[in-house]
Amino acid sequence: MSLPTPAHSSVLFTWEIEEFSKLKAKLYSEIFYCGGYEWRLLVFPKGNNTEHLSVYLDFPESAKLPPGWSRYARFSISVFNQIRNADTSTRRAEHKFNAEERDWGFTFFLPLIKLNDPKEGFLVNDTIVLEAGVTIPSSHDSRKEIGCEPKNADVAGTTSQVRFLSYWVSSVAFLLLEKIHCLHEGTYVKFSMKGRALPTMLLESFAEFIASMSATKVNELNEEASRLAANSIEDFEQVGLDLRLLKRRLEEAKVVKKHSESVNTVESCTSALEVARATVDSCTGALEVARAKVRELEDGLAKAKLEGEVLSRELPKSLGVNDSVLKDIV
Repeated sequence: MSLPTPAHSSVLFTWEIEEFSKLKAKLYSEIFYCGGYEWRLLVFPKGNNTEHLSVYLDFPESAKLPPGWSRYARFSISVFNQIRNADTSTRRAEHKFNAEERDWGFTFFLPLIKLNDPKEGFLVNDTIVLEAGVTIPSSHDSRKEIGCEPKNADVAGTTSQVRFLSYWVSSVAFLLLEKIHCLHEGTYVKFSMKGRALPTMLLESFAEFIASMSATKVNELNEEASRLAANSIEDFEQVGLDLRLLKRRLEEAKVVKKHSESVNTVESCTSALEVARATVDSCTGALEVARAKVRELEDGLAKAKLEGEVLSRELPKSLGVNDSVLKDIV
């Protein structure tokens, strides 16, 4: 491990983490100095609520400084490939550190499945090697460096340079663009535009689109929303962005929605069937009662007929007098 002296305004700090697979919670490195300030690295070995190694540059002196403090730094963080040095993974950014944002870095630095694969070369003998390069400029004006004030920059005006492009975007957009790059490295390969303002605005717009799509629930993806999303993807593809991954996700979302609708239809039919069955059961019960009543009446009718036949046989054939006497009565 190398520890630079406090006076240096640009330093490299190397951190070897042994028994890496045994680590669970977040871990801080030893403090190092740059530009007269204390710095350290913060790593989440199992990811910061993600399936990626998460690494940040941290400003540990936060509690010692007065309200309203800020410290600006440009920095890079690398995870060395110990088998193939050319495959070392590096991320770059710049940030104005303050009390609300005392650490800054990369939530989606490296997929854990790739990090933990011995063939990839990042984890050797259960050890990973990280390097931080930190520079404290003597003066800073982000708008002069960028050439424009990025659209939708965050409140603090923090901007970051997309490491795989030469453009600057707001820190919020930066994180989204990094995430897309981790999922599909070929997204920006053919993206190239002249100037600074237009590419920045387009990348900011693309990040907004990604954020909107991420916040859209599958059951909210109606036909109109799907059409608009497909049109936006086509527009972004016109400037060289490879969005095959996003198009595939959109198609998957449509399939999921269709499946969800099918499930809802099945559930609705099942519910209606249960009601119908309950009605049938109720009618069946009433029918059995009615049948029993019919049988009772039929038995009563048969009994009455039988009694009538018996009584008719027992009636006298004659009243014992001349029938003419009853002629006027009958």
